[in-house]
Amino acid sequence: MKEIMSSNVMVQKRFTMKKMLEIYQAAKKLDGTTYLYSRQKAVEATSLSKLVSFLLTVEPNTTLKIIMEGTDVEPKLNQLTRLLTNEASVLRVKRKQLIESSESFQI
Repeated sequence: MKEIMSSNVMVQKRFTMKKMLEIYQAAKKLDGTTYLYSRQKAVEATSLSKLVSFLLTVEPNTTLKIIMEGTDVEPKLNQLTRLLTNEASVLRVKRKQLIESSESFQI
């Protein structure tokens, strides 16, 4: 079953280029889609140039939301959140279940 999970982290210091590359590599390995969101801007974490541009604009003491979509995303989100622990502190983790993509419903 597909699910969406998000984690809010408070950025404590600017991201280094090494940390940006680690985030990119972790997102590429994950089976699903990963987005980073802050101050009404969002970026898919698997696009290195967009990710670097986005993370360069994130100021310290800013909330950064990590959004993951896919199957069994909880361990993957925890892994990515742990990657950010030097630069950010975890505020909250939220989970939402989605219906199977093969099913449909009408409102």
